Amino acid sequence: MTKKKIGQLAGVLFLIVAGIFIGMNWQNWFGEPLEAQLTDVESAEDWTGERKAAQKPSPTIDIPGYEKLQLKADSLEQTVNFHNPENNTCYFKISVWQDPETKLWESKLLAPGKAIYELTLDKTIAAGSYEEAMVKYECFSLENHEPLNGSEIKVTLEVF
Repeated sequence: MTKKKIGQLAGVLFLIVAGIFIGMNWQNWFGEPLEAQLTDVESAEDWTGERKAAQKPSPTIDIPGYEKLQLKADSLEQTVNFHNPENNTCYFKISVWQDPETKLWESKLLAPGKAIYELTLDKTIAAGSYEEAMVKYECFSLENHEPLNGSEIKVTLEVF
């Protein structure tokens, strides 16, 4: 090796070692002191083995799940069991999809604690098993119908 290459290699090696050293010590030099990071959580309580019930309704949305959905072939009128759990604080708009491009039905806004047992499809569907089907939930606030989180649940659509 030539002296020039050895010098270049030593320079690169020095830069790598210096970068590692600076990276490992950066927090110590410019970060918050360790004592400040280790303060106690003000709201912590002694563990009793049980969790106290929440004082307010949960901010989460409960969405029912299905593995399969059974429909009648060549019929618009269908019997289902869709519901919006009573503890939810939002409306549901539920839709049934044969595949990602083919919507079969869509509800209006469904209030918490309400259910849909009978529906009329937008179009009939032939007998068979549809693996790309889904039940889509769109969620809206109770106050101003503002869109919230939603969910698309993949189901097997069994049409007989």
